Amino acid sequence: MKLAPVLTLCCGVFSLLSGARAAYFETSAPPRPADHYLSAKYRLWIPDNVPTLRGIIIRQHGCGEGATRFGLTHANDLQWQELARKHKMALLGPELRSAEMCAQWNNIAGGSGDALLRALEQLARESGHPELLQVPWALFGHSGGAYWSTGMLFRYPERILAVIARSGGYPFMEWSQAVKHVPVLMAAGIDDRVDNMEYSTVLTIKSFLAYRRFGSPWVVAIDPKADHGNANGRRFYIPYMDAMLSLRLPDEGYRPKPIDATRGWQGDPKTADILPVAGTPKRGWAWFPDESLARQWQEFVRTGTVSDSTPPPAPTSAQIKPDAAGKMILTWDARIDLESGIKLFRIYRDDSPIGSVEGQHSNHGDAPEPAECPFRYEIKGFSPASRYTLSAINHQNLESARSVVARLMD
Repeated sequence: MKLAPVLTLCCGVFSLLSGARAAYFETSAPPRPADHYLSAKYRLWIPDNVPTLRGIIIRQHGCGEGATRFGLTHANDLQWQELARKHKMALLGPELRSAEMCAQWNNIAGGSGDALLRALEQLARESGHPELLQVPWALFGHSGGAYWSTGMLFRYPERILAVIARSGGYPFMEWSQAVKHVPVLMAAGIDDRVDNMEYSTVLTIKSFLAYRRFGSPWVVAIDPKADHGNANGRRFYIPYMDAMLSLRLPDEGYRPKPIDATRGWQGDPKTADILPVAGTPKRGWAWFPDESLARQWQEFVRTGTVSDSTPPPAPTSAQIKPDAAGKMILTWDARIDLESGIKLFRIYRDDSPIGSVEGQHSNHGDAPEPAECPFRYEIKGFSPASRYTLSAINHQNLESARSVVARLMD
């Protein structure tokens, strides 16, 4: 295995060599003679000012070259990074390849499960975070990644905080008393086709019912506007994972906290009606810890999105200074809107907009499309007598308060 810290600056994020700032690390876990996968690479993002990590969010890509080539960039997803930062967790983007069938890597018995553990050994040593060997995991897997994630769930249920399995997974094929207590979101699109066959949605519902009917804290969410791609799924998936992490992350040690599924709220997957559990759980209804998440689910399964009424955080540390060529460059830092991400940043001169910088979008497989990194903008026709301000706009087109840009730096 080979591992090195990634030194490139990106969106105000520095390597750990700079001290307290966030960092990326990369490693690989070459296959052993009996392994079935072809290669395994990993990129880990660690947030700033977190001396001890509480867990790892793992975003596992799906099958095919289109999904695989974006695998590592899942660690660069600004919105998921914000979730990881909130809970003092790391964010991991794997890239798994096979010579022939996708099942060569998404079946963890073929070595990809052990490859993760070997990678974490290196990442723990090189990052200076030995707790990576023991902290619990939160898994998100799409398509083939959902099969990989549920495979890991069955092998390591005591280590799993929560799982989101989008368009895949096979938990209904076997029973595990330990898995029964792990919160799982089974998700798919209403027109979810794989190899031109409509089986993904059916299997998603069957998987949900297999465990939920025995009281597991499970949810099913069929996106009425999506196919096999994720569409606007992150509008619900991130709030769901946020809620589960808040419930399950341990205050000390590494064992996830238990969930009491006899309390909370429940929703009918057929009608999207929601009710308090109040000691009488309904067979086959989804489970939620509170009314807020239940209402977000209700909106999502009816509309394919979740609305957001709160503006994003305002940019910070905005300043203008000349570069080596004498151009006037505006730079800033930003915390990303956890609910809706950042669509763009808008720059103003004396209250009139003069330009914008694209934020981060996601493709159909829910991998991040890169933002301009680091956040910067060249101000043409700079006027020292003018007042410059800067705002952030999320994907719901809500605008933050404007940040005043600092005075010209020499």
